Amino acid sequence: MGDPSGAPTPWGLASLEGTDMQQGTALCAEDKGRDSETLAVAAYMRVSTAEQKRRYGIPAQADTIRAFVEQRPMWRLAGRWEDLGESGATDSRPGFDELLMEIAAGRVDLVLLHSLDRLGRTEAAIWRCIWQIEDAGAWVECCAEALGEPGVERWLTVDRLAQAVEADYRRIVARTQSGRQLKAVEGGWPGGPAPYGYRISGKGAFGSILEVDSAEAVVVRLLADLVIEGGRPVADMAEELNRRGFLTRSGKRWTASNLNRRLRSAAFLGEAVFRRSDQQWGGHCTRLDGDGRPVYGESVVIPLPAILPADRIHAFQQALAELARPRKIPLGEYPLTGRIHGPCGRPYVGCFRSNDGVRTYRCSGWQEAVSCGCVFLRADHVEEQAVRHVNAVLAALPRHTRPMLSTSSEVQTRLIRHLERVRSLERLVAQCAEELDGLRCQAPQSRVVTAAMRQLESEKEVFERILAHAQDWPTELERRAHKEARLVDVLGAAAPDIRALSSSDQRCLVEELKVRVRIVDSGFRYREGTKCSTTQWHEHTGTLVPPDPEDSQWARIEELLRSTYGAHHFRSSLDLRSALEGMLHRLRTGILWRDLPERFGAPGKVRPRQRAWLVDGVWTEIVELLNREGEGTPVLSHETAPELSIQSDPGLINPVRIS
Repeated sequence: MGDPSGAPTPWGLASLEGTDMQQGTALCAEDKGRDSETLAVAAYMRVSTAEQKRRYGIPAQADTIRAFVEQRPMWRLAGRWEDLGESGATDSRPGFDELLMEIAAGRVDLVLLHSLDRLGRTEAAIWRCIWQIEDAGAWVECCAEALGEPGVERWLTVDRLAQAVEADYRRIVARTQSGRQLKAVEGGWPGGPAPYGYRISGKGAFGSILEVDSAEAVVVRLLADLVIEGGRPVADMAEELNRRGFLTRSGKRWTASNLNRRLRSAAFLGEAVFRRSDQQWGGHCTRLDGDGRPVYGESVVIPLPAILPADRIHAFQQALAELARPRKIPLGEYPLTGRIHGPCGRPYVGCFRSNDGVRTYRCSGWQEAVSCGCVFLRADHVEEQAVRHVNAVLAALPRHTRPMLSTSSEVQTRLIRHLERVRSLERLVAQCAEELDGLRCQAPQSRVVTAAMRQLESEKEVFERILAHAQDWPTELERRAHKEARLVDVLGAAAPDIRALSSSDQRCLVEELKVRVRIVDSGFRYREGTKCSTTQWHEHTGTLVPPDPEDSQWARIEELLRSTYGAHHFRSSLDLRSALEGMLHRLRTGILWRDLPERFGAPGKVRPRQRAWLVDGVWTEIVELLNREGEGTPVLSHETAPELSIQSDPGLINPVRIS
């Protein structure tokens, strides 16, 4: 199925011209060598955590690649790109993505691997990586195995090697999972950290089992008592553990969050379940098939040494069901986590304050044995300030230098090229089928024809397999293209506003611009107590604070008051007109009641009058009357946040201070 002319053809982006198959646009190493003195070779290396433990790491790959290049005088090692601990089942990794950018910039001609499995551990991942390299403009070669001459031969070789890589990967997974399954069936511990209340006996050796950890068992029994007694929220139970000197397994103080997870430990069930099918959340869950059954074996119940008697476990589960509460809102993403630093120097992390439903950032030192005392920040406020800063930075930059825009058109171009590749593969499969039909019509069939048919059928299966992988990719590319188009619309505007982006995209921008938020006023503290109800009414209704009343207006207000209240309301020595002007003054300036100037009257007398007028509906009529003939101002509340200094990359914009 090669070119009928007999000349070798590149493999990759295919285009059919009649019956001739030009299988790529990326030049092969030999073709590039004719146009330049040397080839710029990029060494790509990848290891997973498991491979590093087996001592098959970056140095071994680097030595092999270096020796391979030194044997070829026309090759020049242009650099090395690494992915440490990155999964081989994905086609997007930090080091690999940087390498693609270098190829697109024309600084790399050829990507050299130790072996093909460094690109991926599955057929799909290998093909996608190869296609990305080719579309960027480079070529792939391996030290451990020759990929063959460009053309159909290389297609077949890569397919054979990719199948072997995935088969080896699946054997490793199956062998590992089978061993864990057998161990669990026999009552051993199949791996992973022990449930709270237990430790692993014989860890690292054959036949390891769980046994009771006496220190943690004390905490388990205490928690069972606290939960069964009832009447205490999880936060109070956490404080009780801290008061008694108990720490978590990692040596930290207990919080409502980590204690809530421990209350669902296997210790309070009396058994552990290996391969649970009813908990499908998070990054580490049991893989299920289409029928909802575990892929690598049935669920196994592992009996545990008892810490609590059976009746106590039953009572605990009943009490825990009553204690459980649904999460008010999803945690979401906090784009400024790690970018804010308080006076103690530690970074701030996102934290949902469940008692009042407020998203906040808290200093990571607040859970230490001795809290740092750094003030928390309301997430909405600090994020709004950061958004304004980032928008200003982007608006000040020339469009072509704005971050996350340099590759915005590449995904769309890659999608177009790949759709051409899919159509070419479809034509190639159809061509194989047509040639097979022609051979089947020949009678009688000679040995030569039979052999040719077997060869064609084998090649057709390969192309169909590659086509299946190629047809799976456009959906992912379309999703990426849609995301990149949204980035272009937002970041390419004359006045960018990143609030239109998702939290994850905002986080990427914050990282790109190296945004840093620092709390300037280390002594700032939020006001204690509840916000004034009149202030809240103005904020919620959007009603402006009117100017002070004129004589004619006060006469009408006094008439309103006398028609609403009895004589006792006017017996006090408090001047009601001055008191009203004091109420309006406090709302305009945002001062505390205790700071109210003396000319308006004693705060202890003015404040109750305002509260009574609001509750009785009189305040609404007074404000409406005054706003008819005057221009009001928004209510002012100083309960915002401490003064912040927001900075980004020094080469982009000067720091700003937000108060």
